[in-house]
Amino acid sequence: MKHIFIMNPAAGKGDAAGSLLEKVRRFAKESGIDHEIHRSLGKQEIHDYIVKRVDCGEDIRFYACGGDGTINDVLCGIMGHDNAQLAVIPCGSGNDFVRNFTNRAKFFDLQAQLDGSVMPVDVIGMDDGGYALNMINIGVDCDIVIKVEDEKKRGSKGAKGYLKGALQVLPHYTAYRMRYELNGELIEEDVILAAIANGMTCGGGFKSNPTARIDDGLMDVGIIKPVRGLKLMNMLIQYHQGTHLKSKSTREYVTYFQCSSFTLEPLSEPSASVDGEVIPFKKTRFEILPRAVKFVVPKGCGLVAGPLPQN
Repeated sequence: MKHIFIMNPAAGKGDAAGSLLEKVRRFAKESGIDHEIHRSLGKQEIHDYIVKRVDCGEDIRFYACGGDGTINDVLCGIMGHDNAQLAVIPCGSGNDFVRNFTNRAKFFDLQAQLDGSVMPVDVIGMDDGGYALNMINIGVDCDIVIKVEDEKKRGSKGAKGYLKGALQVLPHYTAYRMRYELNGELIEEDVILAAIANGMTCGGGFKSNPTARIDDGLMDVGIIKPVRGLKLMNMLIQYHQGTHLKSKSTREYVTYFQCSSFTLEPLSEPSASVDGEVIPFKKTRFEILPRAVKFVVPKGCGLVAGPLPQN
């Protein structure tokens, strides 16, 4: 099997371009694996490179060395190719997808990666041809992601950066009018945010969709209606902890359900964050694609939501 490491020099604080690069070179030489190191030149370049490689039919394990956005770039390239596997060395700011696993330090252990097991995981497909491995956030959550990019430049990473961004955006947030169908009823309402999730967390550890599981064949959809003042701050705390689904103080503002497909139509102009990458949002149909990609779970890791499935 070929091992290809996709390096994103812009991820995190430059880990992929520095110490990790040397670590990979040293490990590849010592282990004798057939490998390549490919330094990313951008989203489209990664996609074109990966498609060209997998179209040759060779069995390849791609290591996404970056954040959730880099994982998404690699994912989009390998979708539909049975000869490709996705591994992750998380070097981003949030690294939310790997938070679905226990013992996350093993994702940095190259021997554990090499000895890892392949787990088929679900993917969210969108009718515009896009995919998400972890989550799509629409509305205020995406506005916070935009603000977080500024916080990254000041050195705030992960949940700390997300929290700083949230505290700047939320006091003056814009609610977005949206339309969707639930249990046969067409609903039109103002929404702070909508999270369509395969994984549990966003924003570097905020447990927005705490019941989500990456192999259950379902999406978890969370919709938050407008809330202000102290109740909003309380909501933020519980959103971080993942207790907002059970709390009496927040329950009236939360709509939460699981489904295999879901259509959301904005009646205003929000943006969407697809695995951390911001795009304009229009009416979109989301569909879960069960066991659509082969994900490499490093040896010693397990699922937070339960045991790994048997191959």
